Amino acid sequence: MAKDATSKKGGKKGKGKETPEISEKPLPTPRPGTSGTENLLITNRRQASEQFQKAHRAEKAYRAKKHATAARENYNETKAHFSEARSHFAQGCRGVFTVIRAVPYLLSEKREARRRARDQARRQRDLERKKKLEEALARQHTADSENESDED
Repeated sequence: MAKDATSKKGGKKGKGKETPEISEKPLPTPRPGTSGTENLLITNRRQASEQFQKAHRAEKAYRAKKHATAARENYNETKAHFSEARSHFAQGCRGVFTVIRAVPYLLSEKREARRRARDQARRQRDLERKKKLEEALARQHTADSENESDED
């Protein structure tokens, strides 16, 4: 090692300008000698690690491609459903407006059907009354006929 500008006791050697300390880089620690087997094992480990990373990336890419295909199919199907739903909704809205415009006709048709049923029931009741009256008149006529024949 080179001599330092300072002594071991911390004093200065000269009385003039201070000189910057010059220090040398420490020598690297010597590497222990490696055997061929150790180098082979290290190389094998590195290669296995690289192969594992490549396989991992390939697996991720495959999974992403597979899921992307399914997602694309789902997206297209959903898009078709929404466009169909949009057209059906428009048809439904148009139908609602036509039904709203036709409500008075529907109500008048129902009113007419109820009126016809009422008239039919009234006719039926009138026919039954007429039949009962005719029967009563017939009985009265036969009773009167019997009374007149008894008087003779």
